[in-house]
Order: sequence, then structure tokens, then C-alpha cells
Amino acid sequence: MNTKPIPRVVVWVSALLLCAPSLRADWSFAMLGDTRGDRSNTTTGVSPYLNTIAQKIATLSPNLVLVGGDLINGNDVPSGSFLENYSLQFTNWMNAMSPVFNYSTGLGIPIYPVRGNHENCDHEGPTVTHLKQAYYDAFNAYVPANGPNYGSTNDQVGFSYSFTTNNVTFVAADQYFYYDPTPGQEGYYDLDRSWVTQQFQQTNSSFKVFMAHEPIFNSEGSDPGGFFGTNAAGLQVREDFWNALGTNGVQLYLTGHIHNETVASTTNDYGNTIFQLMAGNGGAPLEPVGNSHEPGIDVQYTNALFGFSLATVQADAMTIQYYSLNTNDNSWSVASYVTTISPSSQVVPEASSAILVAPGLLALMTGCFRRRRRH
Repeated sequence: MNTKPIPRVVVWVSALLLCAPSLRADWSFAMLGDTRGDRSNTTTGVSPYLNTIAQKIATLSPNLVLVGGDLINGNDVPSGSFLENYSLQFTNWMNAMSPVFNYSTGLGIPIYPVRGNHENCDHEGPTVTHLKQAYYDAFNAYVPANGPNYGSTNDQVGFSYSFTTNNVTFVAADQYFYYDPTPGQEGYYDLDRSWVTQQFQQTNSSFKVFMAHEPIFNSEGSDPGGFFGTNAAGLQVREDFWNALGTNGVQLYLTGHIHNETVASTTNDYGNTIFQLMAGNGGAPLEPVGNSHEPGIDVQYTNALFGFSLATVQADAMTIQYYSLNTNDNSWSVASYVTTISPSSQVVPEASSAILVAPGLLALMTGCFRRRRRH
């Protein structure tokens, strides 16, 4: 039998298709925030509803869980309280979340938190140093060690980080490294914007999620919004940053701080729509919802019940459902409203579309072989 050898170019293209990263269909991640207790009666620094929420999340078996800050009361406890042992509060939080991830054994669903003001200074004054250290000691071993400014006075390793799972890139930014001491405007009005932008620039994931504690826009509640400040300079910084996020493919901003759940969207100057999911209903005392949002914000869903969100990711869409707890009987309901997010328009073809680029590669590589032979 006359057997012809397989051309090397065919072998190379076949290997390319086999080695290309596969996209896992129908994977999911959960999102919640503001899981702290009520200052007036807490004995743990953690919401009494958090363990119930964690149990429900565990039954859904997401691949990972994002927590958008204010995990514990932090320094928002009576002076002289035993809860000023901040490590104890974080231990209590870990115990409450044990149905999701067991910090004693290291087994379970990975949890990725970011600091809120209650892990820094509850009234947003200068950092409470030993509270910040307690947070670092609790969680630095469980998040990627790729934050900005390694070794500098603003070293954010263990606080800010980025990672990619399947077809989603996540960037978590700590908002409490740049304190403005100016009298009359003391507070936090910036984050490491260049680092955040860089993390999204260097990935071609289909979906990109940004997480920080405080809303960038006022979409609901008593907070005036505008993390970067409400003066002209702050609004310009916000506009520039929002433009940078959108043009680099970010579709979802996960935040909290206001104690309810609100889904809103904005469109930046280049026509990129970004959803702001305010997931502040993870167990902290709830705030009522109303209609107090700034102009230009499209508020699509509000909810003043404890709960969490679940994002299901496929190759061609991310859908987010909203789970609510009935505290009278510990039953759960799922909102009829669903957020649907399309893949980034800037994504280069991934494994699922590799077969479409194979003919082009074959032609290109065949042309290269022909030129070699002529020389």
C-alpha cells in the first residue's frame, strides 16, 4: 500500500487546535458584599445571615465566589469591645463562610475578597494599621500575589490582584491606599487606575469583571456616589477611567457599600456599556430602595432583601440571576429579572473559533514553505 507522509503543516495546525485552551461551558461564579454585622448588637462582627447565605451558595456549586468588601464590622464596634481583636472578627467570618470554603482544611470553592471601608477605617479616616494587617494576615495566602507597587510604601500585594478563570478575567482593586488629608475633604478618592487598566489590556478574555467596594456612579441609595469625588476634577477622572475600562472590554463592575442590590448600566464616551452591580445585600443592615440616582444611569433592577448574585458563563453570553432570602422562613427566591452580558467585541478568536482560523493559518504556513523551497 502506498502511504503518503502527512505534511508537516497539517501536523502543526492539528497540534494548534488540540493545544488551544478549551472553553468550559456553563461554569459559574457567585457575587456578594457587605456581610458585616449590625454595630448595635453584633457579637461576632459578622452578619447572622451570612452562614445561611453561604449554605445556599454552596448548594449551587459555583467555581468561585467574589466578595466586594465590608466583610466584618472592623473598627465599627464599641470602644473596649473584645471585637477590637480584629483577627477574631475575620475568624468568625471564615467560620460563617465555611460551607463555601473551609479555611482550616483549604478545601472548597475559592473565595476572592477585596477590602471595604470597614476593613480599613469605618468612617473612612486614616487607615487603622492593625485592622489592615489583620485583613492581610487572614487572606493574603488565598489571593494572587500580583498587586501593584511591590515593595513600595503603597505595596498592594495581597490587597489588589487579578486572575483569569476560563473565559473571564477578574481584577480586584483596593480603594484605600490613597488618603487625602486635605481639611474639609479628608477621604479616599482614587485607586491604582493605571494598574487596573494594564491588567485588562493584557488579556483577551471574552468577559472582563472589575471589583472594588465603593460605587463609581450613584445608582441607588443614600450615598451621593462618585468615588473619585463630585467636583469637576473628580468627575473628569471618573470619566477617563470609565472610558478606559470600557475600551478595554470591561462589561461588569461589582461593588457594594450601599446595603441593597441594584443593577444599573452606563454607556461611556465611546459607546461601551458597563453594568454596575451593587451587591451590598450580603447581610449588613439593609437600606431601602428608591429612585435616587444621578442622571444618565439606567437602573434596571433593585432589591432590598438579603442575598447574592450568580453569574453563569458560556462562550457567547454571561447571565446573572439574583437570589433573595426570606428571613421569616429561610426560603429562597430567584428574581424574574436576569442580566445578560455579551462577549467583549475586542476579543481575538479563542479555542471555540480556532477551526475558523485554521484555513488561514494553513494558507499562511503553506506559503512560508513554498518561499523556503524557492530559496
